[in-house]
Amino acid sequence: MTGPESEKPDLDCREVLEEVYLYIDDECSEVRRSVIRAHLDECSPCLAEYGIEQEVRTIVHRCCSKERAPEEVKERLRRKLSAIEQVGDVFTEVAERER
Repeated sequence: MTGPESEKPDLDCREVLEEVYLYIDDECSEVRRSVIRAHLDECSPCLAEYGIEQEVRTIVHRCCSKERAPEEVKERLRRKLSAIEQVGDVFTEVAERER
């Protein structure tokens, strides 16, 4: 088969985790979603990280969807999300070593 569907690139863990928010928010193309979904289906560390990211989004939306957060709260959230991202980097490194 030829065309874009047959030429989907494989993504490494770092690429998937960098784009997981686009995937969660449905802000990427269907082809890109398909490639990311295929990677998540095959990579346990990335799937675990995706689950964490999805849960964070759900909690933030549920808690803050109707209120504006003070800057101090936003900064604390940014720090926590950064810490989660660092954990994701560790998952990525482990996954890359296991391949």
